[in-house]
Amino acid sequence: MDFDVLIIGAGVVGLAVAEQFTRHHYKVLIAEKEPKIGTGVSSRNSEVIHAGIYYPKDSLKSALCLRGKHLLYEYCPQNKVGFNKTGKFIIATSKDELLLLEKIKHNASEAGLNELFLTTQQEIKNLEPDILCHGGLFSPSSGILSAHELMESLKQKVEANNGDFLFLSTVKAIEKNSQSDGYLVEIIDSSGEATEIEVSKIVNCAGLYSDEVAKVLGVFDDSYKIKFSKGNYFKFAKPKYLFRHLIYPVPLPKLHGLGVHVTIDLNGQVKFGPDVESMSGNIEDYSIDENRRESFYIAIKKYLPEISLDELVPDMTGIRPRLASENEFNDFIINEESSKGFPGIVNCIGIESPGLTASLAIGEFVFDKIK
Repeated sequence: MDFDVLIIGAGVVGLAVAEQFTRHHYKVLIAEKEPKIGTGVSSRNSEVIHAGIYYPKDSLKSALCLRGKHLLYEYCPQNKVGFNKTGKFIIATSKDELLLLEKIKHNASEAGLNELFLTTQQEIKNLEPDILCHGGLFSPSSGILSAHELMESLKQKVEANNGDFLFLSTVKAIEKNSQSDGYLVEIIDSSGEATEIEVSKIVNCAGLYSDEVAKVLGVFDDSYKIKFSKGNYFKFAKPKYLFRHLIYPVPLPKLHGLGVHVTIDLNGQVKFGPDVESMSGNIEDYSIDENRRESFYIAIKKYLPEISLDELVPDMTGIRPRLASENEFNDFIINEESSKGFPGIVNCIGIESPGLTASLAIGEFVFDKIK
């Protein structure tokens, strides 16, 4: 074999998987279509360390978020990755939502998260005086981190353990080698030149294009189909408020979004978002429609009544690799494909939020599946 493991995609999940295998002395190649690591989903998000509040008991999202959060809070200080355990308030902007907070707390407890605390309007006002609400739910284990520093740290570990990166490269085809039980993989670089390698195992961590890569690998089915979903962010034209905590509204139905929330970065900068914008096709369009400013203003004004419409300006966008299924809840897909006749191939598909939080745990999980 040229390599023990081929990992397709050098976002935070691909890097975490690569770090696991190289740590255990596997010979690893990471193929990435972009010129550097983490240019897609991994670098266009809120950079939040999620507590694991919203996901159903026994789901991968719940288990890997809870485990991943624990791993991140160990990893970041040990590896000089910037982070801040800020805590988070989920706030009720109407009295009716107070009952929903109790339901969220109960469901989180069922899934294994017991560190949520109902808080009064006055308690929140004492800590965040600009916030208007009827009460809230406090999550002390929520936080923020530098996704860029995390990915760069993982890349350095992979390289230190002799992992190889191949940028501007796309996996074009694979076929089984019946004589060696490996896979012959054709990789095309940016000039169109083809290289063939043989590998024992393949892990698909291609994010937005993970369903297309699954087709190339020959292990696609309809449940793997991805539908792009854009999330827009706005910010203040001039700094206006200082927040100490993350501020979230009660989430949207069916977990199609967590609502337009207040996110702070490690420098104290504030942004609002993301919203949920349906896209007509799977095209990486990161432009912001400024007409969405009014919907942001209406959502934010519920808990920040002093803002004005003209204070908000576009900040950034991200795109979620959302499963196209209309199920009420779509879990992560992390499947080892022996049942489809492809042993040693793992597909990681639909890794949207809380993918960043869960990344180190996903690395462990994939490694355990095919080590």
